[in-house]
Amino acid sequence: MTIHCSDVAFNLYRQQQGDETPMVWEVLLYMYILYSPDWHYRSTMPIFLFLYGAGFATAHAVFRYGVGFKVHYIVLCLLCTPRMYKYYIYTQDVLAKRLAKLYLGTLLLGSLFGVCDRVFCEEISRWPINPQGHALWHVFMGFNSYFANTFLMFCRAEQRGWSPKVVYLMGVLPYVKIEKPKSQ
Repeated sequence: MTIHCSDVAFNLYRQQQGDETPMVWEVLLYMYILYSPDWHYRSTMPIFLFLYGAGFATAHAVFRYGVGFKVHYIVLCLLCTPRMYKYYIYTQDVLAKRLAKLYLGTLLLGSLFGVCDRVFCEEISRWPINPQGHALWHVFMGFNSYFANTFLMFCRAEQRGWSPKVVYLMGVLPYVKIEKPKSQ
């Protein structure tokens, strides 16, 4: 049995798409959560985002985006930033604001590592130690999603009067502790 390079590349690509398409779907869901409170036409936004996500998955399967995927993902994350900024300026809690800053910081670092790894792949592969930019892209984007959702959880709990607090698991990982009033 002979294995051709094109078969290996196709299987690696399918695995990569299985990783990248859910990342886009997660950002689309986050966009819906961020923007839906102010959206006046209740059915158009979810329908548009669903069709966009399905269209992206189909186009990604056909065209096999490389750097294009990363740029697309970064742009989607940046589209969330204006609404996050609105939440940021109305939040007085310093630790909650730090979550928003961590969102931007991990977005920038992940973008830097991911794009540099892709663009400078040939040069980096000759280095004595590979910094694994693609792996760092995924680590930072994972934390990016976590910080975005944690910040939004704090803001929504604050809007509902649930007395949220940012606390740290083992002094390292921030999460939101919510104390709902007894009447709710």
